[in-house]
Amino acid sequence: MAADHKPTPAAIRRQLKRILQSAGFRGSDKQRKFLNFVVDETLKDRSTQLKGFTIAMAVYGRNEKFDPQVDPIVRVEAGRLRRALEHYYLTAGKNDPLRITIPKGGYRPAFHTVRAALPEAPTPAAEPDHSAATEEPTIAMMPLDNLNADTEQAYFIDGLTEELTAELARYQDIKVIAAQSTLRFKGRKVHYAEVGCDLGVRFLLTGSVRHDSKTVKVAIHLIDASSAEQIWGQSYSRDRTAADLIAVQEDIAGSAVGVIADQFGLIKRRLSRESRKKAPTDYKVYDAVLRFYHYETELTLQAFDKALAALEQATRLEPNYGLAWAMLGHLHADNYAMGFREMAAPLDKALLYAQKGVALAPGNQFARDALTLVYFHQGDKKFFLKHVEETIALNPNAPYIVGVAGWHMALYGEWERGLALLKKGMKLNPYHPTWFHLAHYMDSYRRGDYEKALAEARKFNFPELYWDPLMRAAALSRLGRQKEARKAIGQLIELEPDFATRGRSLIGRYVKVEDLVDAVIEGLRKGGLTDLE
Repeated sequence: MAADHKPTPAAIRRQLKRILQSAGFRGSDKQRKFLNFVVDETLKDRSTQLKGFTIAMAVYGRNEKFDPQVDPIVRVEAGRLRRALEHYYLTAGKNDPLRITIPKGGYRPAFHTVRAALPEAPTPAAEPDHSAATEEPTIAMMPLDNLNADTEQAYFIDGLTEELTAELARYQDIKVIAAQSTLRFKGRKVHYAEVGCDLGVRFLLTGSVRHDSKTVKVAIHLIDASSAEQIWGQSYSRDRTAADLIAVQEDIAGSAVGVIADQFGLIKRRLSRESRKKAPTDYKVYDAVLRFYHYETELTLQAFDKALAALEQATRLEPNYGLAWAMLGHLHADNYAMGFREMAAPLDKALLYAQKGVALAPGNQFARDALTLVYFHQGDKKFFLKHVEETIALNPNAPYIVGVAGWHMALYGEWERGLALLKKGMKLNPYHPTWFHLAHYMDSYRRGDYEKALAEARKFNFPELYWDPLMRAAALSRLGRQKEARKAIGQLIELEPDFATRGRSLIGRYVKVEDLVDAVIEGLRKGGLTDLE
């Protein structure tokens, strides 16, 4: 409950410092400068001067010819700042004694005491950096090349660079070196291996921008500095109109970074392949994270066992590493749903570990996702939907988290919202897991489009997982292809010998719509599994 007293200027400045030192704000110099400027002006009793024109000149370097109707930068950046503050108070700042907001309709900040701060309260240290102990991946944002060499293009390039850096910073298990630290390389012909060594980073994000009268063209490249190899490149061509340039920056940054930094993105896929070549005695803590990512791509007992052993070791070596605890919780939740190993109370352990992960890393989206997964399996739809939306809000452009959130929502019967999110996640990163197709299969099956359901089942592509033949068998039987359905049922029984007695329970652990569970079971019965309970 809010305290009655008005926050003092000293308390406001302490809170401002807390916000500016948080991980979410360290990645964006412009947001830091915007917030610092409007708070400082208000504390100096000059809030009446906080207009779009003065902010454009002080924060964004515009001159006296600035026209907010032509150049919407202040309005757009204010919206981003409001969202960043909301995100901060949902995560790292949820227990802060004071809130700073920017109410819509203006740029004057508001200050609200949430709870009385302790006298002489020290400013919290920056969030723990686990990169040295865990060897988390590092990436530097290199200056983008201006191929037109004009000042008008420089404005767009600065905004795109900020957007790329901010999007990268959302992925908390990747350490990001912002472009301000790489400006000395601007315009120079560089050797990538030397730059990586100089900056102490493994990966570099480079690119170029050029335009003509109608189109802006952006090329983005991911470089592995250890080998000077370009491992990915993509070109983006967009319409070039002043009103749309901010949206263009957001679109390109979200698309590029999703492919690069996502859980199923290029960086983690590359590191995961390297980690699998190491002997267990050479594991570092972050190798346990990579073992988990590999498990997610295979979903086999062998991959599960390796990930479980590595994460258990990681939490012993570094007990305050929240991501490792969250992944351990995720594994136990998966074990509850898929039964890899006989374990006592796997869902209780999953909840305990996931809660610990969130407590240690409240701003980490994957940690929140692991906890949301446990809530999904607990079966409280209202509670699950509340938490899944909070998880999405931490980074609405993270392909895997957004996709898996939609996947779970669809399987809970929230088809429209769930499938929209799932499609967004799949579009943002083409390297999405193929088990995403289970939700599309169930949507097609419930609508009686069994040809489409069968097509989705073939895309699932996990032959060692009972869902693979199960999906094919139910769709094939509905299509009257009984011989093929019986063959698929034989494969299902080989993978799950006691499926006849456990089938309904196993299906229901993921499909939360009872009528749909009945329909799938009826399809299996038609295919020859007549003793299915």
